[in-house]
Amino acid sequence: MTASRRGFTLIELLVVIAVIATLIGLLLPAVQKVRAAAARASCTNNLKQLGLAAHHYHDVRSALPPGRGFPAPRIFSPHAFLLSLIEQSGLEAAIDFTQPPADYTAPGVSYSGARNYPAATTAVKVLVCPADPAGGRVSGSAYGGTNYAANTGSGTNGGSLTAADGVFFLDSAVRLTDITDGTSGTALFAERPLGGGAGDTDPRRVMIELPGATDPTPAACGGGGAWNPERGAKWIVGNYGNTLYNHADGPNPPHPDCTNATQQKGRMAARGNHTGVVMVGFADGSVRAVATGIDPVAWRAMGTRAGGEVVID
Repeated sequence: MTASRRGFTLIELLVVIAVIATLIGLLLPAVQKVRAAAARASCTNNLKQLGLAAHHYHDVRSALPPGRGFPAPRIFSPHAFLLSLIEQSGLEAAIDFTQPPADYTAPGVSYSGARNYPAATTAVKVLVCPADPAGGRVSGSAYGGTNYAANTGSGTNGGSLTAADGVFFLDSAVRLTDITDGTSGTALFAERPLGGGAGDTDPRRVMIELPGATDPTPAACGGGGAWNPERGAKWIVGNYGNTLYNHADGPNPPHPDCTNATQQKGRMAARGNHTGVVMVGFADGSVRAVATGIDPVAWRAMGTRAGGEVVID
């Protein structure tokens, strides 16, 4: 006698496939949540490292680094001055701080960043949030980018980088004792997504760039200008387009960031890749998640170093 084998019927096979699909559907959101939590933890750690580096810099030089180096063409970012303190001593040693950090044009003159091009095109892991799908570079750009911008202040006077009321601005040398609003309530760095590169028009990633030295008022920013899709493209350059932000607008606003061609005035917001919040590093070295719907008055108070406000978050 021979035994016959009974195979799966089509209905049974379909039931098994449906069960597997259901299990995958149940597991996938959990996996995504775990990944999002891990990315947020990594982002928090990066901001904490930048905050600690700023404190170490202050310990040595009795002041925090400038938001934009001075005089021209030495317009380096705070990030460039902190490299040796975030385990990037070799990269900092490769920078010639007497030369331009990258190619740029000022009224009547063009500067070449060829000397610092090898350093400027180096990606730095601590400066990149893993929640940003851009992966540390703006699409089409050879430069190393950053998701972390330094706070220039409340954004008054068009967000001018000259004598701004925050912590980082043109030729700044702010001491911790100058932060009379309290270091626990004054922002140092906040996150924002990188621009998407040529062709991107997503208002969460692109900037409106107004011509010349036009003041970036809400009316001007809402009335024209050109798309600039390279926000955050160069961690080495100290300006609004690359490494600076302010508190003129609340976190994650629905409208695009706005600056002018000089990128020394702007309405450049903190923006998170994490649902409903933006991660902010404060001057006491702490990192906190700030809700998108935070009271605008409290948010602007976090931007100033000596505004006399009481911050309640």
